[in-house]
Amino acid sequence: MEKKVSYIFKETVHNIYIIRHPEVKNYKDNVFNGSMDVDLSESGYRQAEKLYNFFKDKNIGTVFSSPLKRCRIVTEKFSNKADIIFDEKLKERNFGIFESLSWDKIEKMYPNDAKKFLSDPFNYQVKNGESFFDVYNRIKNFINNRLQKIESNILIVSHGGVNRVFISYLLEMNPKSILKISQDYACINHFQTDGNFVLCKLINGRLD
Repeated sequence: MEKKVSYIFKETVHNIYIIRHPEVKNYKDNVFNGSMDVDLSESGYRQAEKLYNFFKDKNIGTVFSSPLKRCRIVTEKFSNKADIIFDEKLKERNFGIFESLSWDKIEKMYPNDAKKFLSDPFNYQVKNGESFFDVYNRIKNFINNRLQKIESNILIVSHGGVNRVFISYLLEMNPKSILKISQDYACINHFQTDGNFVLCKLINGRLD
């Protein structure tokens, strides 16, 4: 089927790989890390090495990355392989007053905010934080400015929420559908594009 689709490509085709950072140190706490800077777990460091080994021979020209540590650990491994660009737009959603808290604590500490969040998780802006709509707009801006004309294979190292936005935008899905997209730690998403048509090759792929 893909050979039948390939005729749509009119120019040189490049790969866009979008990955989620590896497992974080506090993953068992099930908290909202958001814009917090947390370290990787021991397993996460092993995943970071596996990701590097997988991509090191993929002819990556540029690595775009969130500046948060859980992404930087992966990205900096490519410093001798590709151009590295850290971009604030790739940071995870800022969860404001929910940051560092588990959902049980959020419901106890901020019951009204928790109800509003559940009633409209895409548009509700958490106090001192962002809505998914805010994240969607900054990723849209990133795509329009950074990916307008791709001249090489690129790797994007980011976060679960941000990756969901990328996927929904590139596939022209309803923005609110992002909550239906799974993004596991260290997962890989793969697209191909000639700058116009975008072909999805893989969503939420795993190396282990």
